[in-house]
Amino acid sequence: MKQLNTIGNRREYLIRDLKFNYDNLNDLFYVYKENSSVYANVVIGDFHVEFSKEEQVVGIEILNASDLLEEYDVSKDMLENIKKVEIKIVNKDNSLLIFLMIASLADVEKAVPITMNNFESPMMQAI
Repeated sequence: MKQLNTIGNRREYLIRDLKFNYDNLNDLFYVYKENSSVYANVVIGDFHVEFSKEEQVVGIEILNASDLLEEYDVSKDMLENIKKVEIKIVNKDNSLLIFLMIASLADVEKAVPITMNNFESPMMQAI
């Protein structure tokens, strides 16, 4: 994980060298940081965001991935031909914005935003 920027109460960082898997049969896409332990899982629709005990994002699972990601111009073909995935995190004003950055073997790059508002809610306090 690399710290990108800290401005006032805004913090950004990038998570690289992620492992990923697209299960075509069950239409599940999973991105994870190898050798990490999941402490909490926050569900936002079909997005499951996994956090470590240190409150860092360590994985994202997407159910119904081909249908959901098609809304962000990520085709099923792209899911089946991924070269790399990175996660960009922006934490500002009690909100967490997660960008799932997907690059295909054909050098096409797409960003999928996942927003978590009211980061100080009781649910988020469990993390």
